[in-house]
Amino acid sequence: MDHQPFEEWIFEQKEITIEENKKLNNHLNECIVCKDLQESWSQVESILVQTPMTAPVSGFSQRFATRMEAKKVLIQQKQSIRYLLVVGLVLLIITLLLFALLFFSFSTGEMIVGAVTAITGFFHAFINLRAMTYQFFHNASPLVIVFGLLLIGIWGVVLMPLWGFTVWKVSKQGVLLK
Repeated sequence: MDHQPFEEWIFEQKEITIEENKKLNNHLNECIVCKDLQESWSQVESILVQTPMTAPVSGFSQRFATRMEAKKVLIQQKQSIRYLLVVGLVLLIITLLLFALLFFSFSTGEMIVGAVTAITGFFHAFINLRAMTYQFFHNASPLVIVFGLLLIGIWGVVLMPLWGFTVWKVSKQGVLLK
């Protein structure tokens, strides 16, 4: 015999319709298993209702909150470590693949010449940048320099508190868990 809707109706807390109640009563008259189930559940419900609510032990709420906070911190630490390990592993794999590509694509002599060329290129670019900066400030009028410094100072005054507020807000909010 199929007991499915009747078992649900026996255990449900909400009221059932008149038609469902008639079907349930008819089924209970025919099915001993569901009738025993309803009687047992009625006894359990009455015991649950009659049993007085006991108060928690002193300090339970504080211990529970402390334990939950510690658990939350532990979960955040584990999550951070997991992400760092995954990112580190991915970066290591990419680095190894790039080194393998480099060693299989070029000879040792070509790599040495390329490295020396890159290093001298950086030094040459730095020297050119320094010369351009010197030329700019040497040829610029003092009014332009003062105006530029004033503009940088105003932006610093405007953006520094905004940056400080953002850092404060993020540190106060903390890491959000999903």
